[in-house]
Amino acid sequence: MEVSYTLDGYWVLSGYVDQKYDDAQAIMAKAKEQFIKANPLIDSAKVVVVNGEFEHGKDD
Repeated sequence: MEVSYTLDGYWVLSGYVDQKYDDAQAIMAKAKEQFIKANPLIDSAKVVVVNGEFEHGKDD
């Protein structure tokens, strides 16, 4: 998993989960849960997960 931070305050957890072998939604939800648990001061509403690569836009 890669962790990125956007200028508007969002934490983005991104990575590839092969849906052929794993339940991608469950894995990504667990990653988000563990990230929030490890970082309790972060607003959980500002944590998102992406199954794939996250690329910052030109304004990020």
